[in-house]
Amino acid sequence: MKIRSLLFAVALIPSGAAAQQGFSCSYGDRGACLGYGDTVCSSSGKCVSSDAQCFSSYQCDYEGFTCKSNVTAIASEYDDLQNRFNSLVGDYNELLEDSREMRVALQSTINDLEETQDALTSTRSDLLFTRQELEETQVELEDAQRDLRRSEMTLADNVICVEGLGRLSDSSACLP
Repeated sequence: MKIRSLLFAVALIPSGAAAQQGFSCSYGDRGACLGYGDTVCSSSGKCVSSDAQCFSSYQCDYEGFTCKSNVTAIASEYDDLQNRFNSLVGDYNELLEDSREMRVALQSTINDLEETQDALTSTRSDLLFTRQELEETQVELEDAQRDLRRSEMTLADNVICVEGLGRLSDSSACLP
């Protein structure tokens, strides 16, 4: 019985050639024989050459890989865009500073304008008061000139009267 068991065991152990020829596939897959250097790609995967540099699927693009030359070009373009962005940020900051300076200058100008308007209002008020005083002074001047003319006429009449009198005549007759 030992010999039978031994022969039975030897019959069950496959030979090396037979083991290499048999394989099984999961449901829906097909078996294939590959030659030296052949590769297998699944229908959902991408096959690339052996010298391609691959990255994780979230690192580069939706395909999950890219060529090094593409990465270099994209990196160069990214650097150019970053430099342009930095330049635009610098320009924006300069414009923002200019805007702030203009706002301060505008507020200062508005304050100066308000002060000038107040001074103008005060000057107009002073000018109106001065004009009223001038008109009053002109009326007083006209009255004084009228009085002066009357006094001159009275004096001229008195001089004529006194000159018309003789030496011994009473000058009180020349008085009004």
